[in-house]
Amino acid sequence: MAEVAVTLRLMPESPEVNLDRLEATIKERVKVHSISREPVAFGLEALRVVAVIPDAAGGTEPLEQKLASLPGVGNVQVINLTRLL
Repeated sequence: MAEVAVTLRLMPESPEVNLDRLEATIKERVKVHSISREPVAFGLEALRVVAVIPDAAGGTEPLEQKLASLPGVGNVQVINLTRLL
């Protein structure tokens, strides 16, 4: 079965969310390739998460739900999806 690389943008609930702790929680619960930060506005930063998942029925929905359920996450948005060869 093929794999896909999914890039997601995680917006924290507020600027007060501890992004270091959120990154650690994400790494504990999801197999990620990389996590980086991107400035949004007025001191708010989003996390850009790249994860590799199987190309299966259901697509990215299970991953999105898992990340959205983490404390401190305001919303999750898929911004890129690439099939790996």
